[in-house]
Order: sequence, then structure tokens, then C-alpha cells
Amino acid sequence: MYHTWMRYFTPSPTHHKLGLACLGVGLQHGLLPTVGPRTLDHHVAVVVSAGGGWFRGADGRRTTVTAPALIWLTPGVRHHYGPDPDTGWDECFVDFTGPATATYTELGYIEPARPVVPLSDAAGAR
Repeated sequence: MYHTWMRYFTPSPTHHKLGLACLGVGLQHGLLPTVGPRTLDHHVAVVVSAGGGWFRGADGRRTTVTAPALIWLTPGVRHHYGPDPDTGWDECFVDFTGPATATYTELGYIEPARPVVPLSDAAGAR
């Protein structure tokens, strides 16, 4: 069993002019279903705050995910991931898009080459 709360938005063209637009947010916890394999046309930051599981990116390697961790899902990159089927995990996520993502990537805040990033704490992100 799992619990979920999600809200998705349709930002107006005016919002997109800001350079970064939120497409959706959510919180989920428990024995969540596996995601993918899939490819998105926007960015998603998934913060795993409790539990663990796995992630498989474009390179096909399976990486262990142990909370607290950040998973970067970037546009055009095939990915597949899921929590441990026996214990699950807690996650929050934000879907976003816009030309400012290129600058955040250049500055090192979004790391496409490092899709699973261990965190010291997830409380602030949650």
C-alpha cells in the first residue's frame, strides 16, 4: 500500500517567460510502483527522504538509491527506477521546465551526468 498526493499545472506562456516554470509537485510514501522505463520532455527532481531502492539511467547501469538522495530526471534521457518492493520509500518531487534549466545545469545545480546524488539531509527539500 502507498499514499500519494500530486498536483499538476499548466503554466501560461507568461509564466514560461520567467525562464523556469513548475509543471507539478507531489509527495508519495510506502510501497510505490516502479517507474518506467520512460523518457520525459522536462526535468524532474525526486528527493528520496526515507527508505531505498534502485535507479537505472541511460547507461543501463543499476544504481542503489539510499535515502536521503536526490534523483535527477532530465529531458530526453531514458530512465527506470523504483523503491525496494518490501520496504518502499518516501519521496517528494517537482517537475519543471524552461530555458533557465540550461543555466542551472551550467552552474552545476542540475547534474545530468550524476543522476543519483547522495544527500546529507532531505528535510529542507521535503
